[in-house]
Amino acid sequence: MTACVLFDTSVYLDILRSEDFAREFRARYLRDIPRTYLSSVVVQELLAGAHGLRQQRLAAHLYGPFERVRRLVTPTHQVWKDAGLLTAALWRQAPRFRDKLTSGLLNDILVALSGRSIGATVVSRNRGDFELIRSVRLFRLEVI
Repeated sequence: MTACVLFDTSVYLDILRSEDFAREFRARYLRDIPRTYLSSVVVQELLAGAHGLRQQRLAAHLYGPFERVRRLVTPTHQVWKDAGLLTAALWRQAPRFRDKLTSGLLNDILVALSGRSIGATVVSRNRGDFELIRSVRLFRLEVI
């Protein structure tokens, strides 16, 4: 078992969108919460998708506790540099994914590399994008 966990935006979105998933995931979330960190990138993605006050409040309910206990992970300068190198490598090695590189994969790269920088396991519901990232840069990943 790893020392810490970083849930990707896809997990939080499914918590917000599906009562069934939220109910099923609750025990796992409560078990992991003492060792869970939240990525600033995930907060940005949650707020970008919160188009109304109710959605903003729901997002704040998810990220607020992490802000209070200061368990946030923000991409460092080194993570940004590594993200640039990784993006260039994917551009060369996986040309069929070039559209993804300009349409949102950067956030997943930042989540993956931020998690890697603190030795966290990234937990996601988005196997494809994170496996693509792992084809260039190893990090701990659990797909649920």
